[in-house]
Formats: sequence, C-alpha cells, structure tokens
Amino acid sequence: LTTLGANTFSMGIAGPILSFAVYKLFKKFGAKSGISVFFAAFLGDLFTYVVTSVQLAAAHPDNGSFLVALVKFLGVFAVTQLPLAISEGLLTVVVFNILEKYSHKELNELGGAIV
Repeated sequence: LTTLGANTFSMGIAGPILSFAVYKLFKKFGAKSGISVFFAAFLGDLFTYVVTSVQLAAAHPDNGSFLVALVKFLGVFAVTQLPLAISEGLLTVVVFNILEKYSHKELNELGGAIV
C-alpha cells in the first residue's frame, strides 16, 4: 500500500461510506437531523482510524503478528481520536444547522435529500 492509496481509501472511501450509511439509517428510523449528522460524523471519523489501524498493522506487524500490531495501533488511535471524533461530530452538527438555515433553497436545488 502506498501512503496516498491508504489515505485515500481510509479517509476518502471507507469513512464517508460509513457516514452516509449511518446518516441514512438514522433518518430511516426517524431520528432528527442533528442526531443523524452527529452519529454519522462521529462514527465515520472513528471508522477512518480503525481502517488506518488495520492498514498500519498489515504494513508493520509487531514481531510478525498482525493482531498484536492491530491492538497497539487501535490503542494509540482510540486515546487520541475519541475526543476528536466527539468534537468533530458536534462541529459538523453546527455547520449542518447553519447550512440548513441559511442555504435551504440551494440545498433543495442540489437535490435536497439531506433536509
């Protein structure tokens, strides 16, 4: 794996796909937009780093053990990423609410599926 390919996959494919799926699932079950957006951003962020941990463990096994390396990488990322994922989820809700309030017309013109 190259760094660019690994980053593209974890941050550009895996995380966003999970975020979209979580958002749609929450909306399907009637959750409010703010709750749906928070959990989509929060879980998408965390999943990005789970995928990154898997990639790093595959590239750098600890004494030949993928699982030992995976636990170590997950432990490092969990400590740093959990508070960041919470704050990013909250910030995403704030930005979503601003866009929904002040750009409702434009969002509807683009397809409006999120509002």
